Amino acid sequence: MFLDNHPGSLSEVMSHLDKHQIQILALSIADAGEFGLVRMITEDPEKATRVLEDADFNLAKSKKNIEVTVILPSGGMSRITKILGDSGLNIEYAYSSAVHMNGKFALVMRVNDLDKAEATLKQNNVTILSLDEIKQFSKRP
Repeated sequence: MFLDNHPGSLSEVMSHLDKHQIQILALSIADAGEFGLVRMITEDPEKATRVLEDADFNLAKSKKNIEVTVILPSGGMSRITKILGDSGLNIEYAYSSAVHMNGKFALVMRVNDLDKAEATLKQNNVTILSLDEIKQFSKRP
């Protein structure tokens, strides 16, 4: 989503999500000059989209609106990037999440070919989490 880059913009988004009891599982914020780019994974993406669109926030939807979420063992970033790179897959962006499983955190990545990335990582014994699994390992405060 695109937000005006001024104090309180993100707070407005969070207030709408809180009001509708939508938990955020992963969040990334990037400065892009006059606006900010916010990426997030919520426990209910359809409801979050509806709530934010109804509140007139500018949501930028990708063709699939899906990221690959993997469990990253400590020291495993270089292995994951090598697996993907050797398979001709490009990581378009990545960010960490609040999700932890067995002492490891979940890394959220957008790659240029989601299906191939998931299959390649699974073939290389990298754990991939679905949204339902992410919710299972997230604890509501």
